[in-house]
Amino acid sequence: MFSPGQNAPLTARTVRFTVSAAAPVDLCAFVVDDRLRVASSGDVVFYNQPRTQGVRLDGDAIVVEVDALPAGARVLCATGTASPVAVSTTLTDPSGASLASFAVDPCGGETALLCWELYPHNGNWKFRALGQGYAGGLGEMFIAHGVEVDDGAAPVKQPSQPQPQPSAVPSGVTPSFEWLWKIFEDAARSAAAYISAHEYAQHRLDDELSAAVADPATRTGAAAEAARARAHQRCEELGAAAEQRYRDDSAQLTDELRVLDGTLPASMATWASPSWTTIRTPSDGIRVGELSAPDRGPLRVPLCVPLPLHRPLWIDGDDSATQQVVTALALRLLAAQSGSRIDIVDPAGTLAELRQLTTPVFAGPPVLDIGGVAAKLKGLADSADLTSLALSTDPAAAHLEPRVLVLAGVPHGYSSDDLVQVFRLTQLPGAQHISIVIAGAADTVVDEPALQILFEQSQHLPTTDAGHFSDPWTRNDWTFTPDTIPADAVLLQRVVATLGAV
Repeated sequence: MFSPGQNAPLTARTVRFTVSAAAPVDLCAFVVDDRLRVASSGDVVFYNQPRTQGVRLDGDAIVVEVDALPAGARVLCATGTASPVAVSTTLTDPSGASLASFAVDPCGGETALLCWELYPHNGNWKFRALGQGYAGGLGEMFIAHGVEVDDGAAPVKQPSQPQPQPSAVPSGVTPSFEWLWKIFEDAARSAAAYISAHEYAQHRLDDELSAAVADPATRTGAAAEAARARAHQRCEELGAAAEQRYRDDSAQLTDELRVLDGTLPASMATWASPSWTTIRTPSDGIRVGELSAPDRGPLRVPLCVPLPLHRPLWIDGDDSATQQVVTALALRLLAAQSGSRIDIVDPAGTLAELRQLTTPVFAGPPVLDIGGVAAKLKGLADSADLTSLALSTDPAAAHLEPRVLVLAGVPHGYSSDDLVQVFRLTQLPGAQHISIVIAGAADTVVDEPALQILFEQSQHLPTTDAGHFSDPWTRNDWTFTPDTIPADAVLLQRVVATLGAV
């Protein structure tokens, strides 16, 4: 059993910090410098931020991997409780063998305790028992080590999900795809903080209710009822604080999107944006739909994909909803680059509205019968092959006119060789200027290897709001609603009138 200030060499490269107490305990850890200060709020591990470089929260333990820590960093292992309570702490190696134990009994009303310090020393690692307490709880402890805290019911402002900050666009600068992607990241992290806070509030409620009935002698009566009432009240306060923070974040992001909409390139802006009627610059992305989470609130974030497209966009379906989505994507792709032209292959004649809207920018007559499909696709692939050859000898000599190729009704009306030609277009360097949009349903009856390869290579978009999307930062679920052309005929004509403009 260690005493405060006692230290020893650390022989394990991975250490687990665990705690036992007579009441629920929150574990946390700080990755700090020699002044015991964090470099940023991301250097804290606790219930709302379970991981940082070299340290993670693993169930009821903090796990430290010293070889994965930033150079020169040290780690403080700590606890927080709702009221002063003695804690027994243990450091173990990955096999569960005990490295050291240390008991801390707060004598001055402290509810947050620093228990251990893991630190480098002359090329090796050591650990030290601390025992320092904070009567102000986790909030005071976080402030002491450089982390901003809230005055609300929740003890700590979520370090991993900082308040989204307005992304002011400098004068004369056009926001890019990365601007909108950053807003999506802010929304995702805000949502993760909201979900995590609610889960923590429920977890804490369960622990406190369990503790209230643990002793048969005190599980009934006025004191027990009061303890349960306090537990429910704390849960409600934590939930309310989390919801208010999320509402504030969402309102700020919504306002930021509203301001940005007038400065975005047309291909990523809303259809009503003034960007469609002003002189436009080339875009590095297109809007394909919106992401929302109805159970979390009204926030809707645009989902964009970067340009140039490195794989086809496949719209899953063959009904009128599919036609609306395909038409919207084609218009946005045409608006993304000056001088863009469109090729339409539509053997079943389902894209009449798209053909009507894009007549001024046809690259050639639309293919409206099965007999013309092979010649069109082979011609495009052969031309791209020649362009690839030209690029290999003199990249500056090849003229790459931006093109949009729309294929409707796949796989019906397309032979095996036709699908091979489309696959060629996805592989040839001389076809990188061609953005491919495919409309079709997954047909399990058609046994065609080329179709399967093309289907698997494409990026798929559903045509209803039943689609789901998992964000890449927190893996939380979002509802995807595809973009469609505006219902307002006047607005639609205004959009079409500017096709090909710069």
